[in-house]
Amino acid sequence: MNVLDAIKIRRSIRSFERRSLPPEVIQSIEDAILHSPSGSNAQESHFVIVQDPDQIRRIKRFAQGLSGDPAAVVVLCTNKEEALARGGLDTAEVLRFVNLGIAAAYILLTASSLEVGSCPARSFHQKAIKEILGLPEGIEPELLISLGYSNQPPRPKSSKPVREVISYDQYGKEKP
Repeated sequence: MNVLDAIKIRRSIRSFERRSLPPEVIQSIEDAILHSPSGSNAQESHFVIVQDPDQIRRIKRFAQGLSGDPAAVVVLCTNKEEALARGGLDTAEVLRFVNLGIAAAYILLTASSLEVGSCPARSFHQKAIKEILGLPEGIEPELLISLGYSNQPPRPKSSKPVREVISYDQYGKEKP
């Protein structure tokens, strides 16, 4: 499946089959993470891929944004000190979140291309997740992505008309 096809079929999935992900899927997620770019090549982000059902249950207790029973959860973390040391002030203040957003998109699209459902979640108790994962000082969990096989068809996607989203050459100007 090409990237645009993966973009078009991707939806947030919040209800999953009780089925684990094969090692090839996890390897593809790892590849997506390792090949995602980072500003100034700081590579300050850290990712925890959780597949242990007990660990996922512990995480879910403190993550109201995680729905269903995912087969895996990817925890995307930042490291402000490493971002500052490797990329400078702009990386520490802004780019580390941009980098994490790009990595999240790569993970979501890789999952979509493999027909694996996913859903990003930002609503969770940071301190509890940090403790559950044993994250060291300075490593902060910023986003969770649930992964698994959907147990129901996704709802149809609705999008705003193109002229409400995209301008050409100047804000509000339509395609020539």
